[in-house]
Amino acid sequence: MSLAPFEYDIFSGPKPKEEMKNSAPRDTSHIVINAILKHLSGYFTHPDVEEVVINRPGEIWLKRRRPKEGEQIWNQLEDKDLTFEYLEKVARVVANANGLPFGRRPELSPVVYAALPGGHRFTGAFYQNIVYEEITSQGGVVMAIRQAPRGDNKIEYSAYGLVEGETVRAAPRFKDQKLDSPDSLHKLKSAINGGSHLIVSGATSTGKTTLLNKIIEELDLSLRIATVEDTRELVVPQKNRFHIVLSRTEQTNNFDDAKAIDLLTRMTPDVILCGEVSTRNAGTIYELTGSGHGSMMTTIHAEDPEQALKAFIERMKHTQPGIDEKSVLEEMKRRFTVVQIVRDHTGRRRISAIETFQ
Repeated sequence: MSLAPFEYDIFSGPKPKEEMKNSAPRDTSHIVINAILKHLSGYFTHPDVEEVVINRPGEIWLKRRRPKEGEQIWNQLEDKDLTFEYLEKVARVVANANGLPFGRRPELSPVVYAALPGGHRFTGAFYQNIVYEEITSQGGVVMAIRQAPRGDNKIEYSAYGLVEGETVRAAPRFKDQKLDSPDSLHKLKSAINGGSHLIVSGATSTGKTTLLNKIIEELDLSLRIATVEDTRELVVPQKNRFHIVLSRTEQTNNFDDAKAIDLLTRMTPDVILCGEVSTRNAGTIYELTGSGHGSMMTTIHAEDPEQALKAFIERMKHTQPGIDEKSVLEEMKRRFTVVQIVRDHTGRRRISAIETFQ
C-alpha cells in the first residue's frame, strides 16, 4: 500500500525514495542539481524537518522543526544509499553549478557552501580533514542542508515565549547563578550542564585531555558534538558527532583554522570540543566562544586559572598582535570556567580549583 506524501512519520521511516510532490517550489532551471538531489530532497523538504545533517555515509540526522514535549530534537535514520561516492557527487554537482573550486587537490577547496534550488542552504566538507574512529582511504564527509523558509510555516509569538501580559526574561546561564554549595563536584557538573565555556588547565602530564574526556561523558547523549584537533585524542560517546582534524605536519590543502570556524558555525553543534590552545588556534577558539553555537571546551598549559587566561591571550597575540589585553581578559572571565589540575608532592594528579571568576 502506497503512502500519500507526508502521511507518515519521517523520523521513524519509511525512508523517502523520491522527492515529495508538494514540497517547496523548485527552480526548474537547475535540472542537474535537482536530479542529483532527488533522493536527499525527500528528507530536507519535509514540512516537519528544519535541517538534515550527515556525519558519515549510511546515516542521516533529521532536526525537528518544532519538537513537542518529550520528542527528540535530532533523530537518526540509516540510509545505505547515502554512500561516500553519492555524497561527493552531490557536492561536486552543486559546486560546479555555482562555479566553486571543490575537490581533493591542494589548489581546490574541500568545502562547499551554496544555496540550492528553492533557497535551501547547503554545506558539505570532505576528505582528510573530516575523520572517523576508523581510518578510511578517501577521508570523511560531513554535510548539512537547512530547509528554506516555508510558506506554510505559520507560527505564533508564543512559540518564542512571548505572551501578552508577561515580561520576557533572559534564559539563566551558569555564570549568572550564585552557587553557595561547598561541593566542588556539584560546581563542576553545574558548569558542564549549564553551558559554560570550559578550560582544563594544567602543566605537562597532569592529565588534561584525560579529564576533558571524563567531562565529555557528563554531556547529554542527545547533544550534537563537534571536535577540532590536530590529532584525534578526544573520545565522544554522543552519536550525533563529527570530527575535524587540522594537522600541524600533514596539512596539504588550504583548510585552516579560520575555515574551520566557518564550517562549524554552519553545522549547528551544541558543544564544540577543541584540542589544546596553541599560537595557531587561540584566536579561532576564542571567536567560537562568541559565535552563539553552544558551549566550547578546550585545554591549556598553565599553572593556575588566572595564568590560564593570560596564557590564552599570549597565544592569541601571535595572530592578533593588536588586541586589547585588559578588555579581552575581562571578557574571558565572563565567559570561561577554568578547571585547574596539579600534581602534588607525591606525583598524584588532582583538581586544585574550579574557578568561575565571579
